[in-house]
Amino acid sequence: MSRIGVWTAITVLALLVAGCKEDETTASQGEGVVNGLVTDAATLAKLSDVAVLAQSVSAGTVTTTTDANGSFRVSFSTDSIASATLTLTKTGYRDTTISVSLRSGTVVVLSIAMQPRSVVSTDGSSSGLAQTIAFLGASPQEVSVYGVGGKETSVLAFEVRDSLGLAIDAAHAVALTFTTTNGPNGGEYVSPAQVTTNASGQAFTTFNAGTRSGVIQITATATVAGRVLTCSPVRFVINGGFPVQSHFSIAAEQHNFPSLGYLGRVNAITVLAGDMYSNPVAPGTAVYFRSSAGVVQPTVFTDKNGFGSVNLYSGNPSPLGVYAASAYGDGYHYVVARTLGQGGAVVQDSTLILWSGDGVIDNISPATFNVPNTGSQQISFRVADVLGHPLSAGTIISVSALIPPPPSEGISQNQVTVIFGSNGAVELPDVLFAGPGTTDFSFVLKDGTWSIDEPTPVNVVINVTGPNVQNTMGYTFGGTVN
Repeated sequence: MSRIGVWTAITVLALLVAGCKEDETTASQGEGVVNGLVTDAATLAKLSDVAVLAQSVSAGTVTTTTDANGSFRVSFSTDSIASATLTLTKTGYRDTTISVSLRSGTVVVLSIAMQPRSVVSTDGSSSGLAQTIAFLGASPQEVSVYGVGGKETSVLAFEVRDSLGLAIDAAHAVALTFTTTNGPNGGEYVSPAQVTTNASGQAFTTFNAGTRSGVIQITATATVAGRVLTCSPVRFVINGGFPVQSHFSIAAEQHNFPSLGYLGRVNAITVLAGDMYSNPVAPGTAVYFRSSAGVVQPTVFTDKNGFGSVNLYSGNPSPLGVYAASAYGDGYHYVVARTLGQGGAVVQDSTLILWSGDGVIDNISPATFNVPNTGSQQISFRVADVLGHPLSAGTIISVSALIPPPPSEGISQNQVTVIFGSNGAVELPDVLFAGPGTTDFSFVLKDGTWSIDEPTPVNVVINVTGPNVQNTMGYTFGGTVN
């Protein structure tokens, strides 16, 4: 046993001998009681919130904690004599175990001094050689990138301990070397890079953030008697800074929102917030939303990548009249996202949303057709909502030509070819404004049988499916092909 171990054992034994007494007046018959007072062995301060586990083979187990005055009381049921083991634990202190003998109707009074883990004995004894390096913590635990007004530095504390878990003393001091790995490479560094432990076995260094956010690992090493001691890498977070306008973005899942006339349809609105170095802002940055139509969730807190999303719900008011975006008219409105940058500067952006309604097929021109032999004819039409705006993404418009069966077997008929989109169909993207390819379309009917110069009746069918249409919307009109 080392001198520290002997000193600790003698101290606990002396305290037990000096601090135990019996008090026959405060315990009932059939009850064995332990009253204890727990103090710091170095400062004699009374210790609160010490966990006490009292175990007896014959009388069971009791748990409690010390109060604000360092006192505790445990009671066992016993008819005669029982043995109990008390184990006391508290963060920063060595676990202490004591055995006591209990008798019915008797109180055992204990005064217990717990040894701090990081305190070196002052009675002339010394610690052993360094065996392990422990990370005690960082203050603050996270920093912000350089130059955005947040906390840019953090003090890191380490403690070197011997084989008994006690902090090494000045006679066994070691030089700790600090290195950084796997960082964002934005100029972050540790200073000083090497520190010698003090009389309490501790060493302190400062981590300084660079211009990039991310996670970095910090490792402390020391060489003792030719052996390298290493602390497990400490993960440290460098957060982004304040939002800036140049790196603030907003977008909608559907800019063309198929919701006019419907309640409770959902459209996700997403923001991306970055700082002046184009890094994501600090996680938890609040972004506020408002909308002139429907209902939008008010607030989101950004994640580690600077993203945050809320939902826009369709409902009153619809974007009509005074609730519409004045520059674009009925059906259009803005959703605005707003946050605060450095010094309270307002950072905001908006996205334009179109609420599209039920689909309509109209403006067929010409209303009928007569395709000449070997010739073709172009026909235009419009597919839009009730306000003349484009239908939403996923809408499929198809055109087909149907030729009725011949009146009798063996009679030949003209065939017709439809030229429209890809294989006779067009799928709309997420578009906001009316025009060619979004609301205005055309197709070509072409004679497919040149050897026949007789009129054949043909029906043309325009079909539309998609979010703005209940089932399938169709329009049929007829003409001839020669």
